[in-house]
Amino acid sequence: MLLKYIVSNFMSIGHPIEFSMFPTSDNVEEHLVKKIDTKAGEWKILRRGGFFGPNASGKTTFIKSLHFAKDFIINGQKSGKGTGINQFRGNIDELEGKSLFQFMFYLQGEVYEYGFSLGAEQVYEEWLMILTEKGFEPLFTRKTSQEGKTQIEIESRFARKGSKERNLSEVLKDSIGEKQKNQLFLYKMYDNGLKKVECIVEWFERLKIIFPKSEVQGFSLRMGKDNDFRKFVLDSLKHMDTGVTDISVVSDIMDFHEFVEKFHIPSGIVSQIEDNRNGILTFAGRYFMFGEGEKQQTTLVQIKFEHILNGECVPFNVEEESDGTQRLLDLLPILFSLGKNSEAIYFVDEIDRSLHTKLSQYLLREFLKECEDTNSQIVFTAHDVNLINLEEFGQDEIWFVEKDSNGESHFRPFSDFEIQKGQDALKAYLNGRFGAVPLIKQRFNSYRWLRMQSIPGKRIGPKSREVCWGKANPNSWWRR
Repeated sequence: MLLKYIVSNFMSIGHPIEFSMFPTSDNVEEHLVKKIDTKAGEWKILRRGGFFGPNASGKTTFIKSLHFAKDFIINGQKSGKGTGINQFRGNIDELEGKSLFQFMFYLQGEVYEYGFSLGAEQVYEEWLMILTEKGFEPLFTRKTSQEGKTQIEIESRFARKGSKERNLSEVLKDSIGEKQKNQLFLYKMYDNGLKKVECIVEWFERLKIIFPKSEVQGFSLRMGKDNDFRKFVLDSLKHMDTGVTDISVVSDIMDFHEFVEKFHIPSGIVSQIEDNRNGILTFAGRYFMFGEGEKQQTTLVQIKFEHILNGECVPFNVEEESDGTQRLLDLLPILFSLGKNSEAIYFVDEIDRSLHTKLSQYLLREFLKECEDTNSQIVFTAHDVNLINLEEFGQDEIWFVEKDSNGESHFRPFSDFEIQKGQDALKAYLNGRFGAVPLIKQRFNSYRWLRMQSIPGKRIGPKSREVCWGKANPNSWWRR
């Protein structure tokens, strides 16, 4: 389970922001939390978290920061290359050009803290810690001095001296030379088969990040092979009144050149296909499979959605379905997987995209119900302010995001604000009590100004107040 996450100097995020799944109140409703046993006692951890705020406030940036950190941890970087970090464009001297990513998480009965800081060219700090009865204690730490020398300390609680794992980790730490300073020590140990860190990296692999219009990998293939999954998706689409009455998966074999011409496949992709004997290409919800030795043939796998129109069954391709139905295909695999995967953490950007409020509420309500016996969590962003409903959510589950005058994103939990019993939280939010609402500014109507100049006898001068939107500003330029 994710317990805390801290990030700084990434896109619109400047100074460090901290996101926490710890409830602020001891009397939080029991169905909203999971109790975990730790070396520091029993902790309550929230299962859901939601971000609300105006457009361009930093909600998607938060999700992208997690995506970057996950990819950097599990895939690493090529030696000699930069880190690929997209930092805050404004100059913040105290950050010293470094970005921070720090996680606290619960895994297999232990609480870990893993973090690293990096710049455009290299990793500066990295650490892995574990919670003990005395507090957090290090398993390994890494630091680069001002002279550019990297020092890694491996503790005996990570691997005792003389052990096979300790010897391997010592060899790997010495290998982080000038051309490998853009790589994480955690990644190097995992990539070289060090068993001690496998569960840590696998925890990051289980972070599921879903953006709007993201393609669910293998969705069509899974629908064809897993009857239970197909039935679940069909029953869900029926239940949510999408008009879909049946789902089928069809496969067609076509000539490779016919496939290229029909679907306007770019020449670069064609070259890659011709260079490989097998593979899968995803395009508009369809899967094109190329079998070994069959590169002149293409197998098209796609889903057909059946609707009843004028009493007749009519099939639709996935791209012909509504945006809302397509968005549900992104999200329904989450509900199906609950209970089958004891620990999966989902980060969903714009969970409400193209969905009615009732459907968004239903999905989040079902998640809470289905994950009761698991360690799964969901963190989402949304624009639909109707989700700010304290009958559906606890205050600790809601966060507000906004930018300041310097263009930095700031995060604030709803629990920081006092709400009276019976108070309408949505109305208070829209009235600006909690911030994180768009400020729509008045603007000068240049078209009206030009039109008024052409009216005979109409004087645009110090005494005119008719050339702006709303109430005239006595300090405006036309009065000076």
